[in-house]
Amino acid sequence: MRLARNMAAAMTNSVVLVLINLMALPFYLRFLGMEAYGLIGFYATLQTILQVLDLGLAPTVSREIAHNAELGQQRRSASLLRTLGRVYLGVAVAIAALVALASSWIATHWLHAQTLPDATVAQAIALMGINLACRWPISLYHNALVGSHRLALSSAVSMTVNINAAITSVLVLAYGVRSIQVFFIVQACFGLLHAGVLRVVARRIVGERDAPADMSELRRVWGFSAWMGGIALTALCLTQIDKIVLSKVVPLGSFGQYMLAALVVSGVQVLAGPAFNTMYPKFSALLARGDMPSLRHLYASATRLYATALLALVFGLVFHAGALVMLWLDSAAIAATVAPIIAGLAIGSGLNSLMYFPYALQLASGQPRLAFTIGIALLALTLPLTVLLAIRFGALGGAIAWASVNVAYVLLGTWLTGRHVQDFAGWAWLRRDVAIPLLATLLPALLGAWICRTLAAGPWVAVGIGGIAAVAGMALGVAASFERREFRQLIAMALGRPAASP
Repeated sequence: MRLARNMAAAMTNSVVLVLINLMALPFYLRFLGMEAYGLIGFYATLQTILQVLDLGLAPTVSREIAHNAELGQQRRSASLLRTLGRVYLGVAVAIAALVALASSWIATHWLHAQTLPDATVAQAIALMGINLACRWPISLYHNALVGSHRLALSSAVSMTVNINAAITSVLVLAYGVRSIQVFFIVQACFGLLHAGVLRVVARRIVGERDAPADMSELRRVWGFSAWMGGIALTALCLTQIDKIVLSKVVPLGSFGQYMLAALVVSGVQVLAGPAFNTMYPKFSALLARGDMPSLRHLYASATRLYATALLALVFGLVFHAGALVMLWLDSAAIAATVAPIIAGLAIGSGLNSLMYFPYALQLASGQPRLAFTIGIALLALTLPLTVLLAIRFGALGGAIAWASVNVAYVLLGTWLTGRHVQDFAGWAWLRRDVAIPLLATLLPALLGAWICRTLAAGPWVAVGIGGIAAVAGMALGVAASFERREFRQLIAMALGRPAASP
């Protein structure tokens, strides 16, 4: 029951965060402009890049607290949390200082603002550093709550703080000073509040608040943390190279449009993250029991169900992005520019999200080295391809590069997983468990797009037809992929009831 509650809370939090950003964006564009939104997008990129300084410590905390709870060693968990709290404080101060020192250089030599003065851009970047420092400990205390099986509590805090941060930011910009500097000041205040609340809650739940800081605890977990940090680094580079390159190559306004498109496509992660967090422990448990028939069945059937929902969403974005943006921002010019970028990013993100299943199987099988190797190979392709396409096509080139790299990821990752992990996860997986949902969702999407084009449908009609096509695709995908008994069995397994072999 707790697992189901935590999963529901995590998915709700993901949905709420996406909706908050989508609802707030029109106000940010109205009050600040596209170039200022480009700075907000640059902040998001910078925040993700600096996560490499975590060195895998946050997920290590989650693992250690869960493990120590089973052994009755809560005091060791409390000591580790206190020790890492000091480490994170030092890193936060370093981040603020580093970003402040680099702010002038970034404003004049990296970003290409055309209407905002360089001094304004430099001030905004310096405030980004303060904002990042205020938010830096959040991941530590969030993962402490995850390890304590209190994900629902952490999600509730996150939703509450982020909703109030968005409302306050919009109100301040609407009735106060309309400047990007004020936006980052408000965000920093709420980031500090978020970190402070999580710190109090995490230390109370972990207990033993008088436990001393002990650097030997950090040395004890360093090996596992370093390995996780290596995997996180490759994933970070893969997902941020396009944004780093584009922030240098294209004007700040074009970069803002790219980040707007990325925000729309981020809705795909609403499915991907919870799917991974659900399947990974189940794969691990089945492998530990040696129950290969159930593992094979779960891997195949869960893929078909997940791919059906995922691809219906992706094709909806690909074929109806322009109508969605038109309804959202009421700007035909922005819709026309952003729609092709959304389509490219949606295809790439859809393919990337499909590979969460092979990735989960790799980790569950104790082969993280394979995931790291695949990441290094993709990095070697991503950087030159992104640079070349960005120079040639601008922001659209970044989206094309992202889609192309993920085509390579699907082919390479599937082949290596089938060869080195489990044979049922190889090419047969693509032919049997991915191709059917792909065709089932693509055909109604193509029909819906043809109808919209033939009727010259307005945005409301186009979105409605796209929604009907997505629902029809999901229904067709489920009908083509499952017998009734098999579908009921999969739902039972997802709810945590015993899984019988097919």
